[in-house]
Amino acid sequence: MTGTRVLLRPQVRLIALCCAALLVPLFLPLLTGRVFTKDDLAALHLPFRYLYREALRAGDSFLWTPAYRSGLYLYGEGEAGMAHPLHLLLYRFLPLGPAFNLEIISTYIAMLMGTGLLLRRLELPAEAAAFGAMAFTFSGFNLFNLMHVNHIAAVAHMPWLLLGTHVLLTSRDRRRCAWAFAGVALAVGSQLLVGNPQYVWLTLVVLGFMVLCLLYAGAPSSRVPLLLAAGMLGALIGAVQLLPTLDFARESTRVTWSQDQALSFSLSPLNVVQLWSPFAFQFRIHAPASEAFIVHEFIVYNGAFCTVALFWLALRWRQRTRRGLLIALFALAGISFVLAMGRYGGVYVWLAHLPGLRTLRAPARHLVLFQLALSGIAAIAFEDVVGLVRRGEKIEIRRLWPMAVPVAISVAATLLAGAFSQSSWAAAHGLSLSSVTRAAPWSIVIAGIAGLVAMAGRGVPWAVPVLIVAVAFDQGFWGYSYAYRWGPVQRIADLVANANVPPDAQRGDLIAPSIEGGLGNVAVLRGLRLTPGYTGLASSSVLDPTDALTQQIAGVAWRESGTTWVRVPDSMPRARLVSVARYSIDVKADARRIDISRVALVDRPVQGLAEWSAEPDKHGSVRIMEDRPGSIVLETTAARRQLLTLTERFHGGWRAMQDDREREATRVYGDFLGCIVDPGRHLVRFTFAPASFSAGVRTSLASLAALILTLVSSTLLCGPRVTLISTPSGKKPE
Repeated sequence: MTGTRVLLRPQVRLIALCCAALLVPLFLPLLTGRVFTKDDLAALHLPFRYLYREALRAGDSFLWTPAYRSGLYLYGEGEAGMAHPLHLLLYRFLPLGPAFNLEIISTYIAMLMGTGLLLRRLELPAEAAAFGAMAFTFSGFNLFNLMHVNHIAAVAHMPWLLLGTHVLLTSRDRRRCAWAFAGVALAVGSQLLVGNPQYVWLTLVVLGFMVLCLLYAGAPSSRVPLLLAAGMLGALIGAVQLLPTLDFARESTRVTWSQDQALSFSLSPLNVVQLWSPFAFQFRIHAPASEAFIVHEFIVYNGAFCTVALFWLALRWRQRTRRGLLIALFALAGISFVLAMGRYGGVYVWLAHLPGLRTLRAPARHLVLFQLALSGIAAIAFEDVVGLVRRGEKIEIRRLWPMAVPVAISVAATLLAGAFSQSSWAAAHGLSLSSVTRAAPWSIVIAGIAGLVAMAGRGVPWAVPVLIVAVAFDQGFWGYSYAYRWGPVQRIADLVANANVPPDAQRGDLIAPSIEGGLGNVAVLRGLRLTPGYTGLASSSVLDPTDALTQQIAGVAWRESGTTWVRVPDSMPRARLVSVARYSIDVKADARRIDISRVALVDRPVQGLAEWSAEPDKHGSVRIMEDRPGSIVLETTAARRQLLTLTERFHGGWRAMQDDREREATRVYGDFLGCIVDPGRHLVRFTFAPASFSAGVRTSLASLAALILTLVSSTLLCGPRVTLISTPSGKKPE
């Protein structure tokens, strides 16, 4: 036993060293005072977190921001995960850059640790568990999606939830069972707090699959209600984010999505070629022209070893002792790949009709489950390879012929891609194929990995450490070559200085970029406001925010036209009084028939105001006393009853007060906020206080209290000890 430990320690240390090396590119921005800015990082996540941090520092509400879409329920949109304890600590006490970097780094570290512990729970030895954790954490999907900060944060919860589920369903120790119950509940709540419902669905898929496998293996079905209770309690803990997100989603554009939109970014089955020749396609992936620019959604390749491992396990199938686990992993890989195909696979076409799922897109994201399964398969193959070397066994050379198969397939795919790359046939079928010189290097990588595995099969001791380093280099170069492409690591000050903004814009101006995403959104970091602005969930609008008249109503100061910025003429002020309010059932059409400076359109008749007037306007005056996120205070002076109209977006969470009397917030021009004010001088206060947030806070606090009580009374939860069937290794779970 001692000799075995001595043999294993160098391998575990080497894998740990490789994992540390793979984390270095994530630490570089932190160590050099820079941040990742690729795609959504600069276009969405960094501006959101800037607004979040500014609100925390100033003591403002972070629920609402006037910086996007003329006003946005930022908290309900969810992308910044503002209620998560880690985010609250990072952005309250650290500068924006370090906080942003640590949020990203902590995600990958948590994923690495969770996956390793999960594989250990499945009784893989330490070196195999560490290898599998490395394969998944730095998989193609996880590194290519680095720009989706909250997506990867949600993925990091998956292995922890699977670990807690396994312990809860199989452990005979009451205390361990109780802690697993609490762990599942807290992990579910934490995953909801990072703010991406789609990955909650993906987690449910893999959790449901694990539960079925454990029940088939003999786990007591009496534990399933306990698991469901933990999941429900976790959902209630996450209610502080879940309820506002549901509130926001009900008024978002997602509710009107078509079936085609729900099935957008479906994985073409041709992408399976990536397993053998990851650069066979010119841009790494194959997708329709309208989707091909989103490369990170279609990454199937998870390192050459994962491909070679499939053939190694076919070679060694009769000698395998983990057939049950392997069959389960192969099944999970198959199911998730079919789901990832979306419209091409058929199954998700039916699922997309279900409530909730029809508001999501990108079925290709099921690939994260595919790569999780491949990483588990790779860990088992690695365990077998190490076992052969440890025991000094040698496989006959003639029996190693399956190792040549992935190499042959890779070479064939590379040559075919090169042969047809410039052909009219490929162009006619929408295939952008690579040249041989571009695709061949990765065929060499696959050949090298297959050769190292074959040498290990022949008992060559040095083949294993070289294999570990080669796998780490393969995955790291594949993922980081995309994450670092186009030099996306910058200082925040440089990013802001290069923002696409009007040269004469003043802080607080509302601007209308021609493109929602891109560097236009960085204008937020310069104190400007955007309409519409790029967000994950988009508020539905009655008026078209790109229309010139709408921009006048919204108070837009500058609009982008071609490559220049132009002033918007006759733009409405931030706040004004209007004496004529006309009821309209077609605001979009009626807005073109009125003088917007004199007449307001409302969605219901307003008592005390005329719908038409030929008299000279006597609007009165408005003075803005305070204009902060979620809090607007104004002083109005008028000779008669007026409609106070703002260029802030309407939401049912706005509360209006005139002096000490509550007023009903009114929807003006379909999208904007207002209320009736009485004659004389008054102080009018608008406060954003949505019921969904307050209800979520109460629910989450009550649920946390219930969880504490549950732990205290843990002996009542798990019941008597039960006898479970043996695991494949012959040992009973603890």
